[in-house]
Amino acid sequence: MRKNILILCMAFLFQGCVSASIPHYLKDDFPYKKEFLAGYSDTLRATEQALKELGWKIGQTSKPAVYEQDSVSQQDADQEVLIFTSIRQTAMFLGTRYSKMNIYVRKVSQGTEVEIRYITVTSTIFKAFENYQNEGAAKKVLEHIEKALQLNP
Repeated sequence: MRKNILILCMAFLFQGCVSASIPHYLKDDFPYKKEFLAGYSDTLRATEQALKELGWKIGQTSKPAVYEQDSVSQQDADQEVLIFTSIRQTAMFLGTRYSKMNIYVRKVSQGTEVEIRYITVTSTIFKAFENYQNEGAAKKVLEHIEKALQLNP
């Protein structure tokens, strides 16, 4: 019993010893995309609403051309935005998990496309692990966007 308590105390003392570096901008290595048959402003509003409902805070928005070379042409530049969420921190037994999303909303020929880029950094006592995939989280956001668009046509 004492051994377990000692291990638990040591885990809390050393928790977070490995620093985690989370990039602000996420490349489109593993994007989750979906097109919606809705206008740009309606989709943007639905995206912001979906993030809020799911507990994500919008940290900043930017024009994608600042970060990406192949962004939409200048005439459609006002019909695209890159949303950066704030970092979400989750305490775990032997470490901490940090999550962040970049959401790219842009006008396309038949409506609007939403692209979600996701990162999770799990920092343990000895090492930090990065993962750029989370289909479940991306799917939840896209479902909430779709639901919001259906409720507010």
